[in-house]
Amino acid sequence: MTQIAEVLSNQKSLEERFTPLEAMFMQKMEAVQAQIQAAGPAKDTIAKVAEEFRTFRELMFSLLGLLRRQITECSRQIDDMETRSRRKALIMQGIPEKEGEDCTGLVLDVINTKLGLNFTTTSIKACHRLGQTSADHHRPLLIRFASVDNKLSVWRAKTKLKGTKIAIREFLTKERQNAFLKARQHFGLRSCWTQDGIIHIKAPDGSRYKVTSTVELNPILTKYPRMQGASSSGAKRSAEETVGNLKSTRR
Repeated sequence: MTQIAEVLSNQKSLEERFTPLEAMFMQKMEAVQAQIQAAGPAKDTIAKVAEEFRTFRELMFSLLGLLRRQITECSRQIDDMETRSRRKALIMQGIPEKEGEDCTGLVLDVINTKLGLNFTTTSIKACHRLGQTSADHHRPLLIRFASVDNKLSVWRAKTKLKGTKIAIREFLTKERQNAFLKARQHFGLRSCWTQDGIIHIKAPDGSRYKVTSTVELNPILTKYPRMQGASSSGAKRSAEETVGNLKSTRR
């Protein structure tokens, strides 16, 4: 609730700042229009109109900059809230899909037999497929655990799935998922991973970075131009993960 109140407060602040700027904008527009209509051949009149226009242009740039900063901040806070709401969730890929299946039972079978854990139906709050049914691929499973501890136990044990067709990944927001895919396509699969919704990147020179959005990622991509032919297979696999981008209904 505190986070939501903070976002609403920022939006109200944006409106309060925008109103006087809007009034000033209209006033300047009317003044410039009146001067243009009354302008004669005198050079000083034309120069004055030009100066008024420059002032107006600077005002508009200031307004647009303010709006951009406010929108970016509101978007960041909303993304943070959405990430926190997903802290008990994971996505499991690679499990064959059947009509009338028991999603929870399928997940428990993987967790208990392949990961060596001892989970029951009470360990999972909700489980369902993401996206629309397709004959081309098996839809990923979204798992909402009963507790953060349950989720972390599965996350730490996921390395036991190496060599199988099953994979487990975090349920990232759309913004973070886009940034993650872009980073993997640029740096390769082994140089990018996520932990608690944060994207970790290992650059070619060994430097490490943490990002949560494409805005934060872009300067890093500029600093490290992509090597020719780098991880084309990784890019293909990353693109397939966009299936999990669909936002599920919270239960």
